[in-house]
Amino acid sequence: MRRRLRGTALGLLLATLMSGCADSAEAPTWQSAATPTADSAVPVAGACHREVEVVAYRFAYPAVDCAKTHRTETVHVGTFTGTAATRVTPPPAGSADMRTAFKACDARATRFVGANWRGGLMSVRVVTPEPKDWTTGSRWYRCDLFALSSIDGSSSRRTPDHSATQRTGSLRGALTRPSPLRLACFDEDKWGNLGPVGCTRAHHFEYVGIWTAPEGTYEFAGRDPAVIHNRCREVIARRIRGTADERPVPGSGTMYRLPSPGAWQRGDRGIRCFYWSGEYRTMSRPLKG
Repeated sequence: MRRRLRGTALGLLLATLMSGCADSAEAPTWQSAATPTADSAVPVAGACHREVEVVAYRFAYPAVDCAKTHRTETVHVGTFTGTAATRVTPPPAGSADMRTAFKACDARATRFVGANWRGGLMSVRVVTPEPKDWTTGSRWYRCDLFALSSIDGSSSRRTPDHSATQRTGSLRGALTRPSPLRLACFDEDKWGNLGPVGCTRAHHFEYVGIWTAPEGTYEFAGRDPAVIHNRCREVIARRIRGTADERPVPGSGTMYRLPSPGAWQRGDRGIRCFYWSGEYRTMSRPLKG
């Protein structure tokens, strides 16, 4: 999929990404929620976990101290309510109930790291109770945050889902201070993968922000790259408005990275936008703004 476009090729596009996101595949069976028992333990925010989980099987991956090696960190514990709480099984991935939970986790993770977590090498996952705990009344969900090894390893079509790195220490406030996780300046290797470089070194790409795509299928979102390039150009314009960089540079343009297909299914609609200096021009300082 073409992810790079010069500004001079961008036109006013009327296409939208709106598409129905059907939940007909769920076919849930409903019943009244059970009363929680002493066995249905509720997790706590601030705990870390050795592996990435979709379902929290309590005896498979017990929580660990965040000072020890781990892959994910629980930043919030929420509660399924309404019709989601009356299900006999946890809401499935891609359902409206899981997307609602993801939105809550999205906001909590942003608050936890001090800025939109998509501005860093990070991703978020909703974790549900194991089936037997749900049956006995557990209706909680965990918001787990984790770090990524690279922007391409987590958001390329070649990788179906995010791959969490091992780390020690908490991600709390990670984007409020200098951090190798923060997205800044990049260059591209011969395979088209982005690698971070210092912003005072020659480079072609700089992260500028997020465009949040409308609801729709992953395939539909990537069908018309020009739409995304146009929206990313708007993100750049907001970033540099009123600065010395506001005047467009001939041949410059945009580049973007979609969430992984797995992240999209979980509810992530944040598309990372990058400024591109052009094929024959490099930058040796960060954009103003």
